[in-house]
Parts: sequence; C-alpha cells; structure tokens
Amino acid sequence: MTLTKKQAAQLCIDAINSENKLKQKVILVIVNIILISAVITYLTSWYFGLACLLVCGLLGQFAHERMDNSIQARKLLAIKSLNWQESELENPDLLAKLTKIIG
Repeated sequence: MTLTKKQAAQLCIDAINSENKLKQKVILVIVNIILISAVITYLTSWYFGLACLLVCGLLGQFAHERMDNSIQARKLLAIKSLNWQESELENPDLLAKLTKIIG
C-alpha cells in the first residue's frame, strides 16, 4: 500500500494519538470489569464473580493486544511510506515533523 507523504504523516499522527488514548481506555475497562464482577459476586456467589473477572480480563487482554498490534502496524506503515528509519519513532520531535509535513 503506497501512501502520499501527507497521508503517511496523518496516519502516523492518528496512530500516536490512538496509542495515548489506549492507556486511558485500558484503565476504564479494568474499572468496569471490577465493578461488574463485584455486582455479580454480590448478587450470586463469589465463584461466579471470580469467573466473570477472569473471562472479562481475558477478553480485555485480547482486545488490548489486537489494538496495540494494529497501532504498531499503522505506525510502521507510515514510517516506511515516509522512507524514514524505525528509530525515528523514538524521536521527541516526531509530532512536530509530522505536523510540518501535513501543514
């Protein structure tokens, strides 16, 4: 898939923003899993609450890994489309460079 420089820069910016939002979403999911498991434990029995916690935790981990892999793939695709080295992803001025390309 060949991208123009503007498309690649926008894709990389979107991937970086998604990576930052992912951390917040993980915390929200963990809190929700704990609350739902606590409610199930209160309404039924402790082992149903534990089962809910384990199953939802497993599903949450699977979803997190898939999203993280997707984000990393988008970042690599964008960097390769820009003909940059992968080490450029650690550059603190990366967002400024990408914004300069778009603007």
